[in-house]
Amino acid sequence: MPHGNLFRRTTGNQVPWSSSYKIDGAGADGLVVKAQVLSGGRGKSGLVRVVPVAEAAAAASDICRLLEAAGQAPLVLIEEKVTLVGEYYLACRIDDLEQSIELMFSLHGGVDIESHADMLHRRRIDPLAGVQAYKLIPFFRDAGVNGPTLGPLCRLAVQVHRALIAEDAELIEINPLGVQEGGRLIALDAKVTLDDNAAKRHENRKGLVSADLADSEMTDLERRGAAAGLTFVELEGDVALMTGGAGLGMMMADLLDDNGWKAANFVDSTSGSSPEVVRTRTQLVFERASRDDVRAILVYWTISASPLERIVKGLLQMLGETPPPKPMVIGLAAAGAATANLPVDEARRLIREAGYTCVEGPGEVIEELRKIAPPRR
Repeated sequence: MPHGNLFRRTTGNQVPWSSSYKIDGAGADGLVVKAQVLSGGRGKSGLVRVVPVAEAAAAASDICRLLEAAGQAPLVLIEEKVTLVGEYYLACRIDDLEQSIELMFSLHGGVDIESHADMLHRRRIDPLAGVQAYKLIPFFRDAGVNGPTLGPLCRLAVQVHRALIAEDAELIEINPLGVQEGGRLIALDAKVTLDDNAAKRHENRKGLVSADLADSEMTDLERRGAAAGLTFVELEGDVALMTGGAGLGMMMADLLDDNGWKAANFVDSTSGSSPEVVRTRTQLVFERASRDDVRAILVYWTISASPLERIVKGLLQMLGETPPPKPMVIGLAAAGAATANLPVDEARRLIREAGYTCVEGPGEVIEELRKIAPPRR
């Protein structure tokens, strides 16, 4: 892989830099200056530049100014320019629907990968069985790879798969995967998405540059949520959303979108549902709802194991201490052990007596929401 150095703007217009900067004796072909951001499309935005060595400092300083103007951390990566004969796309990801790991490959990598979606080849990997390099030979041959690149590519794919497992990642995407004469492969850029639920098994993540970048792009509410063990994401919407569980939250956000609203946030607890976590979650949602762009609050919980009585009492106590800043609809469904000490019908009655609308199914929640905040589209 090419070597590189990270540079961050400090004060004024200065970027840490040495005019004698060398990378393994390279430099005749120039350097590549890349903005370090958590979003794609850098090349089309002028945030990746190929320049002579003498112009690298000026390019880094200019890119840092662009990042600062966009409210992003002024951080760039400077690497040697390499000569390629081709660019591939290689990725490994978790496929939730198929409950497997998916290997993806295309002969066409780089900034316009989306325009070659028809060239993308996919192979499922059994998470219990794994995969060996020789078993990938037919896959890559069918995708159009032959010659000296085939062997290294099969071995690299296995290494990427192992890294996905070892690091509890959801996605490892190498784009472009550079190809040099003789079949040598160079990972020129990569995107890695880590599972936050596994963060406690990877204490070293706190020191990653990407962790600093992620923190710098968080809003105050998102940062406070992370500190409390919550995944809280602010969105541009008109209905503040509070649910129990990531899957339910995404379903309700889709349901809002299908019926003319937009979710103003997403929230999920990655550290359980203790009274402290529930209280913080409610506070964050209510703070988001207090802004002018939010018109209503939608709460929806499905409970099967946690004691419904404790949850309802806790909810009513919080609402008594901190009334919602906007009209609110509550959806509540419970069954099994959750209702041992409090039937779900009785729980809804208690919530209604406190002055809040409480219904059962998602469809009923949507109908009640129409009454207090009719959709504008």
